Amino acid sequence: MEHSFYIISWTDVFVSLALVALCLFLIRWWRIGLEKIIIIGTIRSFIQLSVMGYVLTFFFGLEHWIYMVCLIMLMILIASFEANRRLDIPIKGYFMMNVYSMSITVFIVLGTTLQFILDVEPWFYPYAMIPIAGMIIGNGLNSATLTTNRFIGELKHREDEIETLLALGASPRAAVDTSIREAIRAALIPNINGLMLVGLVQIPGVMTGQIIAGIDPLIAIRYQIMIMYMWLTTATLANVLTQAMVYRQFFTSNMQLRKELFRVNNR
Repeated sequence: MEHSFYIISWTDVFVSLALVALCLFLIRWWRIGLEKIIIIGTIRSFIQLSVMGYVLTFFFGLEHWIYMVCLIMLMILIASFEANRRLDIPIKGYFMMNVYSMSITVFIVLGTTLQFILDVEPWFYPYAMIPIAGMIIGNGLNSATLTTNRFIGELKHREDEIETLLALGASPRAAVDTSIREAIRAALIPNINGLMLVGLVQIPGVMTGQIIAGIDPLIAIRYQIMIMYMWLTTATLANVLTQAMVYRQFFTSNMQLRKELFRVNNR
């Protein structure tokens, strides 16, 4: 039996825009006001993924680790730049905080996955290293940004509580401990929900794509289990490392809360 319907042409891709059109119609009908950003996102995703296809084709043909490491560092820099742009308020040094936290996260999670789970040889094999690194960086970016914005919201909500704790002699870290924990908890909920629902009501895209491509479903399932655990670890590491640096920016050298920072909206 021929499975030619598995091969997607550019014409098929353009046909899939009908789904986006349906999305835009519903959003317009309900006056949600996201038409512009969805159109921009649709165009950007088309251009970025198309370019990435050629970039990956080029890098997959290279056989030296330095090229793979440079590409991953470039991905981290781009992700950190996007994370900085998505903040509700500006935070001094947030770009470098993300570079630092994502570099450590990628080193730990990607290194463990390639060397101790997949046993990739050589360790920089691009067909494994680049896609997995992309998943790690993307998930880390989303989770860290969500956590930071939630943390800012917690600071606003608990302003009086934090200042009272500081007045009673608590350290800045102790004063914002609840805010940090609540922010990280909220950011991890999507990952935890994914663990709870995967295989019951949710069939992940990675596993679906592998099955459609003809991979044995049992093998595809094992890959997806690994990816779910990898995503949870990535989100946790990125959140903890980032927040360990972020909270310091909201206090002066005299351990006073810098309330002016989260009262300014730069958007």
